[in-house]
Amino acid sequence: MNIVHPREPVNGMNPEDVFYAVDDLGAQAGYGFILYQLQPGLYPDCPVNMYFSLAGDPSSRYLLFGAVVARAQVLQNVNPQMRARLYTSIDPSDIQMKDFYLHNGFDCEETDQIVQLTMPFGDGRIPMSCTVAPTPLNTWEEQNSLIYRLQMNDITFMDLNYLNTLQRMPHFMTLGLYRNALLIGEVIMAGRGGECELVAIYIEPGSRNQGMGKALLHRMMAIMAAEGVTRITTRIMSRSVPQRRLMDDFGASVIGINMIFPGMYLN
Repeated sequence: MNIVHPREPVNGMNPEDVFYAVDDLGAQAGYGFILYQLQPGLYPDCPVNMYFSLAGDPSSRYLLFGAVVARAQVLQNVNPQMRARLYTSIDPSDIQMKDFYLHNGFDCEETDQIVQLTMPFGDGRIPMSCTVAPTPLNTWEEQNSLIYRLQMNDITFMDLNYLNTLQRMPHFMTLGLYRNALLIGEVIMAGRGGECELVAIYIEPGSRNQGMGKALLHRMMAIMAAEGVTRITTRIMSRSVPQRRLMDDFGASVIGINMIFPGMYLN
């Protein structure tokens, strides 16, 4: 069995980042890819995070895994001074794959957690020289501008279809935080009945670590409470210190695990 690369890009990925495991008869037995991500906002202690995925026959698994690790070591040299982590995702119930990665030196401590926040008292205090206001999302240009700002702050899962789905929910708001009339952060919540989800929140890099995120989230939660919301949940990455700190500010408790992320540091 051999590893080969496609001749052309696949779904925007470079051919050298895509792997096919092919048996002696030329039949494909497995498939894998690796994505290089620079995420200093989400993981200040490890800005480079390389996600990979493997699929196929068990016989191809070790060959694909070896190819992915070798490619990750090459990609690490793009920013050799930055700490890097190689990781993948598995279902919490997939004991076989968890054992496979543990056997190969990965840890399985990082998870995608569902947490419930404690509703705060009062409206919260907005920092001096700051104001809050709903983000206008009436036009295609306004919606795409929001998606662009989210992407620039390491929030990449939002697209127009998802945003439009959120906008149709009974509880929906995107609240912006402004300092001296300049937009420095936004928070998105959506839900129905007495429940709401914190979908996304960001603060621009130059305004972080100043309590801005806590103040913005507090005000948004107060607005939702006035609409009858009594329960707010969200999803966080357990390895993200900024996310954990913000959740700790609101007494968040873990109520579920969506995914496990086996991984290993490369330096």
